Amino acid sequence: MLGISVFAGLGISLEENYEYMSKAKELGINKIFTSFHIPESSMDFDYEMNEILNYSKELDMSIIADISKSYFDNIDFNKYNIESLRLDFGFSNKDIAKLTKELFCGITLNASTLEKSDIEEILSFGGDLSKINACHNYYPRPETGISESLFNERNSLFKYYNIELTAFIPSFYRPRGPIFEGLPTLEMHRHMDPVVAYQHLISCGVDNVFFGDSQASFEELCRISDIKKNIFRIPIKIFDVCDEELRILDMVHRNRKDPGEFVVRSSKAINNLKSSIRPNNCIDRFKYGVCIDNHGYLRYEGNLHVLKKDFESDSRVNLVADATEAAILIETIKPGDFFEFEIKRKK
Repeated sequence: MLGISVFAGLGISLEENYEYMSKAKELGINKIFTSFHIPESSMDFDYEMNEILNYSKELDMSIIADISKSYFDNIDFNKYNIESLRLDFGFSNKDIAKLTKELFCGITLNASTLEKSDIEEILSFGGDLSKINACHNYYPRPETGISESLFNERNSLFKYYNIELTAFIPSFYRPRGPIFEGLPTLEMHRHMDPVVAYQHLISCGVDNVFFGDSQASFEELCRISDIKKNIFRIPIKIFDVCDEELRILDMVHRNRKDPGEFVVRSSKAINNLKSSIRPNNCIDRFKYGVCIDNHGYLRYEGNLHVLKKDFESDSRVNLVADATEAAILIETIKPGDFFEFEIKRKK
């Protein structure tokens, strides 16, 4: 599920935040992440936060709020649509266990730093596991986001306990200050297309993915909201293709259950070609290129492949698009998985 982040006291007007929240709601986005402790926030923080929380309630959007113990007693949580509190600085495992039994809302643990011993201790103090979920950190400073291997290692702990997981992707539209270089969980996502980063997190078993930055663009929100469940959306830049090739690229494909060693191979049989596919752009084929067999391949004409290594040119194979931007998704596609393309013109 996709969510957004909305922050108070960071130079974005209430009117802009209201508009952002409303547009997200129109797209079916119902979750907001916010923080009650941002060192760089302005003097207007308390007022703006109160207004944002009130407006989220009006829109029926639920809130996950990052909070430190020093701020905990300063807010009446019962007034707002707070789904869960992400407990940060100052809370012991005993405190957490107690709060799972006392608060009406859920408790969000720090998925990036928590150890198995912490969960065991929370449970030993009588913590209610059904009230607990986990959310990774985001990392404003470049080079500090966590690795995919550590991410998956941490996630395996929460999957073992069947705890819901949340993580963050950056936006290129209005990054949050003071660094303004994205708020991803994984460092590898910092400059990655959000559509690709989102799907990568979902493929890693994450339940909720939030834009970490102050505002994502409406285009970014729409592109991700348009992704269909269980169908990989692969952004591609197409070359000079014929109408028949474009029609094939517009289809939903399924990787064969017996794909080749070095390709994602569509299982879609092209038996109703409307016109013959002539040889075109039969050049050396690069890793993550998208290829369609032309009429020189006889009964294989119209077959589509996404390459996972470089190949030499073949007069029977047309190189039709570049999917390099989605490399991490291509490596993730398993036999039998569905995929489709998001088409951009190659400049």
